[in-house]
Amino acid sequence: MKKKTFSFDIILQPEFPSNSLVLIQEALRITNQYRINEIFKSKLITINAKKIRSSNGQWWKTDGGLEAIKNPDFIIVIGGNLPVQKKSKKLFSALRTAHKNSSKIIAVDTGAFLIAESGLINKETIVCTHWETKSNFIERYPDIKIVDNIYTINANGLMFAAGGISTLDLILECIKKIKGKDYSDEIANALIYRPREKSTTQKNERYNLSMDNICQKSILIMEKNIETPIKINEIAKKLNISLRTLERKFYKLYKISPIKFYVNLRIKFARNLLFYDDRKINEISSIAGFNYNSVFINSFKKIYNKTPSEYRKYFRNQQFDKSIQKN
Repeated sequence: MKKKTFSFDIILQPEFPSNSLVLIQEALRITNQYRINEIFKSKLITINAKKIRSSNGQWWKTDGGLEAIKNPDFIIVIGGNLPVQKKSKKLFSALRTAHKNSSKIIAVDTGAFLIAESGLINKETIVCTHWETKSNFIERYPDIKIVDNIYTINANGLMFAAGGISTLDLILECIKKIKGKDYSDEIANALIYRPREKSTTQKNERYNLSMDNICQKSILIMEKNIETPIKINEIAKKLNISLRTLERKFYKLYKISPIKFYVNLRIKFARNLLFYDDRKINEISSIAGFNYNSVFINSFKKIYNKTPSEYRKYFRNQQFDKSIQKN
């Protein structure tokens, strides 16, 4: 006889993205509502069982601490803005125990960092995380396989969603595997959503790469050459077009030159490091391809009206919560 009820324990980290939580909760709720039965049940878990704040400033009540985890079918770890800075040995132990007891573990967004820190990832595991934090992940865990897909499913019971709407794609896929396509289709229809395959890449979604667009191809080359920028005329050569043609296309589509676009891209890359990581400013400057720290600081301030250190301090003050204690 098939199991009738499936349990999901959702572990929330400080400054977690609330959209991922809501998508998970709604997907589970809709099936229960339509079938007039508790097919899926869920609990919200934090390390200390206290209220927790999401990245949009909302506070969420929880159903308990790590001790409330009782061999659920699924554990979902929704990471926050400071995935490595807010580590917990108790959490890692709970994840290892749950995995040993055959719970499926889903990491959402920066939750991938916590699964890596817990030691559960083996050489066959394929990981994905949000494109903003992918470079950070590679720097910290160079031996772990990471892809650009919106989600991954591994034979060892570990699953990863890149964040945002991809969380819904993975949850729908899980529901389809355990209850069938009718159930997952029912949820998707209620949410007016068409699920995407796990082979969908984040770059495809960001740049619509199905289109033969010179600018988009240029951007991909720029992204692969952040730390050691290449000249714009070299990009033009790689695309078999003239520099003038490339400049004209960028001005038409983005209203700026490809050089300016490239600098802005590197500044945004640096911004993500400032936001998610604790590297020193001069180290971030170098990683973002700036030979001179002063050039980086001035370029950054032109876009964000704050120096890199001011930007980091501003968001750290917003994220700081005295009630969060290391465990």
